[in-house]
Amino acid sequence: MTTNAAPATNITVDIVSDTACPWCFIGKRRLEKAMDIVKQRHPNTTFSVNWHPYQLDATLSTTPIKKLDMYARKFGPDRSTQVQQRMIQVGEGDGIHFTYDGNIVNTMMSHRLIKYAADYDNKQQQQGGTPSHRQDAIVEELFKDYFESNKCGELESLVEAAAKVGFDRDEIRAYLSSDQGVQEIKQEIAHARAEGVQGVPHFTIQDKYVLSGAQEPSTFAEVFGRVLQAQQNH
Repeated sequence: MTTNAAPATNITVDIVSDTACPWCFIGKRRLEKAMDIVKQRHPNTTFSVNWHPYQLDATLSTTPIKKLDMYARKFGPDRSTQVQQRMIQVGEGDGIHFTYDGNIVNTMMSHRLIKYAADYDNKQQQQGGTPSHRQDAIVEELFKDYFESNKCGELESLVEAAAKVGFDRDEIRAYLSSDQGVQEIKQEIAHARAEGVQGVPHFTIQDKYVLSGAQEPSTFAEVFGRVLQAQQNH
């Protein structure tokens, strides 16, 4: 019923996520489907998506280990195989081609890169420039690298991912080689836990509606509809 003449509405989506969490990648895909559905029905609707850090295993080594070894230790050999097969099947339904031949590494450095991109976006916005959305773009690259291309969050793979979204390689390498952003990430994770986040993905829509897990697109779309309805009734 809503037409182009409807008032413009921006919907904020805050996502607590870990870059080594397969359900976070699936949740991203389903969220994007829902946003597309809403934009088709309500063309004046825009979305601001913000990514926040979480570590499912902060004890992971900064030296890469094989994903299959990690899964076997975590779930046991038999269940590990079942988990992988299930994730591959679910992923295919959302256009994700999960692979488990690569390595895994502590995700702190990847979260620092995401924060770097967020700071860049915020600076661009404050200066009145064209919205850059580099944070969302780098999250996409990191998910694809880790889950589909057998690349883990080592320094050089992060540098290459950053270059793909427009950052300078040397600048990113220098930043990631330092300890900048580490304390901020730890504080954000502690804050998320204090707010009751016990698993990811965790979505907060318009600072009001909370969804846990990789919900179906229709669930996200329903919540977006509530936001738009509340805006119309305001």
